[in-house]
Amino acid sequence: MQRVLLSLVLAMLAILPALTAPDTADAQRRARRGGGDPGLPTIRDLDTITPRLQSADTDEVREAIDMLSIIDHPRVIPPLADLLRSGQPDLVTDRALESLRGLAHPSSIEVLTEFTQHRRAGARRRAYQAIAAIDDDRVPALLEQGLRDSDRSVRSETALALGSVGATNSLDTLFRAFERGVIEAAISIGKLGDESAIERFSEHLGRRPLAIMLSGYQEFLGRRDISNDAKATIVGRLGEVSTPMVRRFLVDYLASFSSRDRSELKTAVEETIQRIPEA
Repeated sequence: MQRVLLSLVLAMLAILPALTAPDTADAQRRARRGGGDPGLPTIRDLDTITPRLQSADTDEVREAIDMLSIIDHPRVIPPLADLLRSGQPDLVTDRALESLRGLAHPSSIEVLTEFTQHRRAGARRRAYQAIAAIDDDRVPALLEQGLRDSDRSVRSETALALGSVGATNSLDTLFRAFERGVIEAAISIGKLGDESAIERFSEHLGRRPLAIMLSGYQEFLGRRDISNDAKATIVGRLGEVSTPMVRRFLVDYLASFSSRDRSELKTAVEETIQRIPEA
């Protein structure tokens, strides 16, 4: 019995740090407000933490990066940029890039742009993710460069990011990327394109995988700034394809209408579903 109790106590002691560790994102929010746990690092600790970035102990360096992330102040950007430029193991590089993503400060754009040319696709992808998190006019043009990256995952990431940041001026670039096989651009086209873009997008129906086309149509259909007439045109085109996949797609779309909806669009969806065989 004593041996069992001892094992339980040791197990609880092992998980206690995980149970009591502060959430980094929550800590960042409290640091911005200037309050929170007095044990958390603040900008006053910057000169103490920064030298730890030069440690030969990788774990200590990563811990220092996390502490700078909690401080969440523009003054932590230069030490992190210097760390990245000094050439670090992959784990440290990735941790620093993720930290810059969380900080999302415009002053980090310069070093992040440098890392969009990194030898590793994973580092390039993280650099673009960090750029996409920043509210700055330079972001869309930088993300567009990622559409030409040699790695598919980077191209996919930047295609999706352009839609997330609302880069409407990048629509033509997204169409060109889509035509070159960056299939994730379909989602961003659906998020950003106006009603005239629907026709341009529909030109690819039958030439691109149906599931990819549906991902773009789903975005168009879910927007309030697209007219019901334009949405009915999409439904009509899909009715011409008339496959079980389209039927399932339209059934899911029909579920988004309220039971009291008596619009012509809802009627068009219902009638199109009825015309498509279930199998």
